[in-house]
Amino acid sequence: MTPPTRRLEERLGHHFRDPQLLVRALTHRSAARERQLAPDETNERLEFLGDAVIQLIVSDLLVARHGHASEGELSRWRSRLVCQASLAAAATTLGLGDELVLGAGEARSGGREKGSLLCAVYEAVVGALYLDGHMEAARRLVLQHLASPAADPEVTASGWDTKGRLQEITQGRYHLLPRYEVVEASGPDHAPHFRVAVWLGARHLADGAAGSKKGAEQEAAARALEVLAEER
Repeated sequence: MTPPTRRLEERLGHHFRDPQLLVRALTHRSAARERQLAPDETNERLEFLGDAVIQLIVSDLLVARHGHASEGELSRWRSRLVCQASLAAAATTLGLGDELVLGAGEARSGGREKGSLLCAVYEAVVGALYLDGHMEAARRLVLQHLASPAADPEVTASGWDTKGRLQEITQGRYHLLPRYEVVEASGPDHAPHFRVAVWLGARHLADGAAGSKKGAEQEAAARALEVLAEER
């Protein structure tokens, strides 16, 4: 293992009995041809497994915390918590982009900052944790990022601060700050509904809706991150 991977183990809070699992989790398919790797030496299978593990952990967390919620509400909240923008932001917090093993072309095109790749590597790392340390190791990492936002699922991924991530990207890429605008506020006091639009200069990026202005802004930011990720 290289020193950066050992440092990553510290951030993950887990020492791998099989360090090749973590190496594989960090290896994108774009590196396969250059490094003459077999398909099962990239992170795609671990990504598949990690996605299922995250869904289970989040489902269990939401059911435990919101015992009176309907199946539809739980599904909606889970989809807000487990989305590309949220997992990509979690990957950024862990520094996974810097550890990604990419092909030369993918690296030159900014692959370490692509939302889709960051989301995938986070899922793959969770899959590797599940295989190496069983559900408890995977649960510790996922709850590190999800425990707080799951307490208030109307706030989309608040624990990862999607608004802050969006601002960081737009400032770095376009030298502009996102602007939020309430376009609809309706409903009674005990059950309000807000719809917020996020703009970048004169460009409308996305809308978000929730039961609070803060939650609607977070969802709008999460959707805007997905829009920008597709442009990379």
